[in-house]
Amino acid sequence: MDNILDHFKPQISKIKQNLQLQFKNKKLLMQVFTHSSYANQIKNPQIQDNERLEFFGDAVLKLIVTEYLIKKYPDLPEGDLTKIRASIISDKNLAKLAQEINLGDYLLLSHSEQKTGGRQKSSNLANTMEALLGAYYLDQGLTKVKNFFFTILEQYQTISPHPISDARSTLQELLQKHNLPMPTYTVLKEDGPEHQKTFYIQASISLKNQTITATGSELNKKEAARMAAQKILQIIQENHLI
Repeated sequence: MDNILDHFKPQISKIKQNLQLQFKNKKLLMQVFTHSSYANQIKNPQIQDNERLEFFGDAVLKLIVTEYLIKKYPDLPEGDLTKIRASIISDKNLAKLAQEINLGDYLLLSHSEQKTGGRQKSSNLANTMEALLGAYYLDQGLTKVKNFFFTILEQYQTISPHPISDARSTLQELLQKHNLPMPTYTVLKEDGPEHQKTFYIQASISLKNQTITATGSELNKKEAARMAAQKILQIIQENHLI
């Protein structure tokens, strides 16, 4: 096992430097990034994949996000809180956050999993994020987990009382209510390979003799537009524009 940990030392160093994470138990950290394909390839009973940590991390994630939303939005009803939580803890969203902090770079994968793009697979990224949260809780406790996750979440996303899945219709209804022009959506650019493009869409509204714009980026145009609409709703709310 010591040889295996020696092999993982460069990744431990990168994780410490890039993610600012300290782990007392380095074997636990290695388990976070051990994909089942790698464990099956190595066939060492001491090497455990991250699936149990993923299972535990899922429960940790639900707890910390629920507490966060209850405190952040004390007046929102349960139904709205459920929708917002679902958008935050969805596999799609977790994969996006994991991609932002390059979790895929640290994964231990089998040769075949690497060849098929395992480091970029949404399922692998989301599972690894959950495993990391579970392991970090076990190693450092709940406070450290909350600080880590919400620092990432607030750095890369805008948390709004309007769930992203409903942001476009919410924005449209709000503007209609005040007899304001409808928003426009413009594709700014497309990045990445044909099978996994990222779309950048700008939403724009005219309000009080000013134009407000925001940009969303996602793996499909509809979700990118929804993200842009969500950001505009946040701007309106924070600045009391309507």
